[in-house]
Formats: sequence, structure tokens, C-alpha cells
Amino acid sequence: MEFGHKYEELVAAQGHKAPGFALKDEEGRSVSLYDFIDGHSVVLVFIRDVDDAHTGELLDYLKDSYPRIRYHRGDALAISPGSVDFNRKLFEKHKPPFHILSDEDCSALKKYGIYNEYDKLVGPCIFVLNRAGIIMYSYEGKNPEDIVSMSDVIAVLHDAMISPLDREYEI
Repeated sequence: MEFGHKYEELVAAQGHKAPGFALKDEEGRSVSLYDFIDGHSVVLVFIRDVDDAHTGELLDYLKDSYPRIRYHRGDALAISPGSVDFNRKLFEKHKPPFHILSDEDCSALKKYGIYNEYDKLVGPCIFVLNRAGIIMYSYEGKNPEDIVSMSDVIAVLHDAMISPLDREYEI
């Protein structure tokens, strides 16, 4: 007879703490989500492991928006189910100012509830986390060319930047 409670693993949901992970970056170094957050908001962008026009467009769009993300006290991480070698090639081609992490076993995709058995990832997905790791916004692309409006992401970062925690320290 088995005693105790069995809990289902919760997937990522708006208003809840984001699932943690430690994945390898394009150079093979381990990056932990909660070490990376370090007091600022984070834009997590899940990309497909395909080097096509849609993935390139999203990476370039995010790269172009990166100064606005940084202005709003944020940073970005891209996550791909591709290998470290695949991500290194993608990184060298697009030269983003953020890391591209490798999720080869799709553990992060599964934790965030966006894993698809057939495609791994149908379209790009974005999660915006505040500096406490709470998911403030999520967007799940329905196909490879379905890219979120960066103005929506920036609006969420702006709100996170002016949180009650910040107001405590206003003079």
C-alpha cells in the first residue's frame, strides 16, 4: 500500500512561478534560469530547431528589440530543442546579444507546456518573467510565422519595471 499525496507537475501559467531549468548555451556553458534572472525581468523565447526564414526573422526581430528590453530592466534568452552545435551555428549567423540555449531532451518545453510530440514546437512561444520569476505574459505561436508583437512584450516589461516592489524604494 502506498501512502502520501501524488501531485501532478504543474506547467507554466500566467501569475505563477516559472519552472526553473539549467541548459547549455551556444558555447556549451550551463545557464540556470534563476541564476540568470538575478533581479531583472526575462523574456524567454522558445524557437524551433530549424534554420529557416521564420526562425531567422524572429531572432532578428528580438535582436532589434533588445535595446528596448534592456531599457526596461530586462534581458532575453532564446531556447531551442536543437543541439549546442546547431545553436552555435544559428548564433554565429544572426549574432544576437543574448544566449541561445539547447533543450535537446525538450525538458524545458515540456515544463512550459508547449511541447508537441510531432514537431517539438509548432510556433515560437514567449514568456515574460518579472524579477521574482513570476510569469507575467505568455504567447504561443500557432505556426512558424506567428510572431508576437514586441510592443506587447515591452508593455509587460514596463509594468514589471514599475511594480510595487520598486515603489517601496521611491523617494
